[in-house]
Amino acid sequence: MGNSDKILSIDISSKKVKVGIISDRLELETVSVHGYDIIDEDVDGFAKRFDMDDMWNKIKLGIKNVIKQNKPETIIGISSCGQRMATVFLDKQGMEIYGGPNTDIRGIDSAYLIEDKFSEEELFKITAHTPSLMFTLARLLWFQEEEEDQYENIGKVLMLDDWIVYKFTGEFFTDYTSIGESQLFDISKKRWSSEIIEAFNINYDILPEIVDSGTIVGELKSDLKKKFGINQKSVPVLKGCGDTQANLLGMGVIEEGNIGISLGTTTPVHLVIEKPIIDSDLNFWTDCHVIKDKWLIEANTGGTGRVYDWFKDAFISSSEGDADEIMNNLLSRGKPGSGSIFAYLGPELMALKDQTSIKRGVFVFPPPSMIGEELPKLENFARSAIENICFGIYENFQALHQFVQSEITTFCSGGMSKSREFCEILTNILDKEIMVPLIRDSAFIGNAIITLLGLKQYPNYKAIINEFMKYDTFNIERSISEEYKSIYKQWKNLKKKIDDL
Repeated sequence: MGNSDKILSIDISSKKVKVGIISDRLELETVSVHGYDIIDEDVDGFAKRFDMDDMWNKIKLGIKNVIKQNKPETIIGISSCGQRMATVFLDKQGMEIYGGPNTDIRGIDSAYLIEDKFSEEELFKITAHTPSLMFTLARLLWFQEEEEDQYENIGKVLMLDDWIVYKFTGEFFTDYTSIGESQLFDISKKRWSSEIIEAFNINYDILPEIVDSGTIVGELKSDLKKKFGINQKSVPVLKGCGDTQANLLGMGVIEEGNIGISLGTTTPVHLVIEKPIIDSDLNFWTDCHVIKDKWLIEANTGGTGRVYDWFKDAFISSSEGDADEIMNNLLSRGKPGSGSIFAYLGPELMALKDQTSIKRGVFVFPPPSMIGEELPKLENFARSAIENICFGIYENFQALHQFVQSEITTFCSGGMSKSREFCEILTNILDKEIMVPLIRDSAFIGNAIITLLGLKQYPNYKAIINEFMKYDTFNIERSISEEYKSIYKQWKNLKKKIDDL
């Protein structure tokens, strides 16, 4: 391969369509980012759907933008990833009936149908995922009950990344990382669950073929090549993966004992394991890794990015200047413990059985009337919000240690990892060195790695990562880390009281 060889990478996250061009040396060269529309279908906010035309238009716009800016001589492959649990139903003519984001919980109305067939333990042993209302199975059953005509017209059930491949090639494929989030998949046997599919009379014909991530599944359609301004004879399209698995691969999280922290709208924390382990407490999920014969145990911290964005919007959006820079300046002025301010804004240990409880968002701080105390300042509240996020990550990080005996190596990427101040706080709270890839948008890099391996340019994932991956390493400041151990205990003790409100 030469310097002109490029990879086209698409990443559909919880809020944005992101398109990038990456060199064959894993250099992110050109990026185009666009928000997309999510439609509320009921007043309660349970039922949500993508505007699929809008999303497809944003994908096409992003590709045209990066092609125009970068002018690549050769695109050696296209790979993509999409938000997990997002589902698309096509009719028998291949047109979109429904596209549901990971926030669509219309399945809450159909969960009882699942409970009539399977106990929570039985379902978890097969799929390693709960609760039922969040996944493709419950959404299918909702259509079966509420939109019978549309249900009968379903021709294919796809995960979001599968749909991207279909739009590029006209072919129907899924991969193990994507379909593992459907609750139609036997995670230990790595195949469609006949028990679940037959229990609900689901037609096998509507399910796509499962292939490994990195499999060449077709070529970019001729009309799309013309539309995008791509002149080469053919462009291979490779099956990608779920966005979190792309993030993990783009961090270099590939060996047993590696833990990857994916800082997004939520923050899943994943541990690489050598065989599927089903959590006996029915709490932590088991996922397929992109890498064959490796699995992941997942603990999710909850709405971390939501908290970060909310704080910026609520407290500093009216200030002049870049909100992220202002936030970093506030963090740099604060000290561990945030001037005795504690935040309880959602991020915490994954506890699925406690998911229905409504918890209050709370700041606890010394009131201004206390004589002799320094008045609380904005930087104290900012740091307390970030410490809350990091304490939640810490709880999930610690919980995963029970599943592996090998030494832990910790990696981190995503939006908040672009802040050195955040990474330093997280490192000291975890009391663990953290490796952060230089390219924080690691899903792009994960897609590119999948492409290089799928095109057989390298013998394995490790060879690619060893040659090209570079990191910022954040080291523990022992005195600060020790201080945080005491601060965390105070935060946790007070949290028990806050949760009772």
